[in-house]
Amino acid sequence: MKKLLYIYNPAAGRKTAKINLSDVLEVFARQGYEITVHPTQERGDATAAARDLGPDYDRVVCCGGDGTLNETVRGVLELPEEKRPVLGYIPAGTTNDFSRTLELPKTPPELAEVAGEGAPRAIDVGTAEDNPFTYVAAFGLFTDVSYSTPQASKNLLGHFAYVLEGMGKLANIPSYHMKVTSTEGHEVEDDFIYGMVGNTVSVGGLVNLPRDKVLLDDGRFEVILIRQPKSAKDWQSILTALTTLKPSEDGVVTGFTAGDITFACGQPVAWTVDGEFGGEQAVTHIKNLPRALTMACGSFS
Repeated sequence: MKKLLYIYNPAAGRKTAKINLSDVLEVFARQGYEITVHPTQERGDATAAARDLGPDYDRVVCCGGDGTLNETVRGVLELPEEKRPVLGYIPAGTTNDFSRTLELPKTPPELAEVAGEGAPRAIDVGTAEDNPFTYVAAFGLFTDVSYSTPQASKNLLGHFAYVLEGMGKLANIPSYHMKVTSTEGHEVEDDFIYGMVGNTVSVGGLVNLPRDKVLLDDGRFEVILIRQPKSAKDWQSILTALTTLKPSEDGVVTGFTAGDITFACGQPVAWTVDGEFGGEQAVTHIKNLPRALTMACGSFS
């Protein structure tokens, strides 16, 4: 009989993972799986479960927010390639950025159908100073919103909590003098209020990129850098650039695609990886790991 390990975070989002548990397990049972259920108890628990138990299962499915997904991916990547199970994902967080990129369905039973029987597809993942990430590593404006906003506020206000918290950052915007280089030959140096390296169409529910420009298995990330805006017109340029993935004509937003990028600053800079705190350092090396993870997917192309 096929075996499935179900890792879920009972506290994620509005605790929907716990509420919908029986509906999800019923789908897996109908698909013919012998199921092991592992509710996470603390930070890092999903990583340990995926790493220590994952090789014994045909499929590992995680349910929770972007942080739970990141932890589970971290555990899977610690396994030798030949022992990495197919990973399914049932989003149950507040913004669920990566689920939008994967074009996953909405209801728990539909999500379970895809997680249990969706077609396996190899996708790229990244590392930022040895911190693995599935869809984004970023610094600067808004990047601490997801891990600094209290969970109670996220549960009560949902996506609006991110918007409210983010707006509070606009009063005092720090900038970082960065030299950004890539092994593909890109080099840019300036003062930036925000930078991201991503493999996603959505970041924090606040950045939305065109789907046809984001490829999940091309060995390259989208790199976006935002310089210090000086006027209302600059802010409009930023919004336009972040929805078209094209550099702004005035140079406020610039970007490129690359698979190996280094960010160097004269001071330590805090980074976020998949919505969680990813460390603070003056030099951050980010690398694409091509097709390192196999995920159960639905109809996205």
